[in-house]
Amino acid sequence: MAEGDASVPNNFKEQLFLKQIDCDSDTFKIALYSTGQFVVDGAAVSYSSSNELAVDNYDAGGAAISSPVVTQDDTNDLAKWDDDGSDVTWSSLGASTIRQAVLYDDTSTPKHVCVFWEIATDSNGGDYTLSFSASGIMTIS
Repeated sequence: MAEGDASVPNNFKEQLFLKQIDCDSDTFKIALYSTGQFVVDGAAVSYSSSNELAVDNYDAGGAAISSPVVTQDDTNDLAKWDDDGSDVTWSSLGASTIRQAVLYDDTSTPKHVCVFWEIATDSNGGDYTLSFSASGIMTIS
């Protein structure tokens, strides 16, 4: 996978169909990991603190996305899930190896992983930003 490529676990897709996750009103967070540990296939995929970063200016559990928004676009025949156009930034994040960023539902039990990104850019002690696509966190067409 190239850096920044996003993957959606099959379990997240199932949870959407079962109405266990509300992409418009649940609380979502993004956690950073020093190893790539989440996969698309398999049993329920949920947040874990194992291999999560433990460096200056990073809170365990990650950072909340500010304002999740779901919209319907009939012109382009799609639905979009976005963070109201905002990216997530950790200010002065301690120097560290980062291999995966994981967006999970902090409201659900367990805390289902929704999307994860492969990362190859490490933190050097400055601001660290995970930028979402101009198309949003996810689009379904």
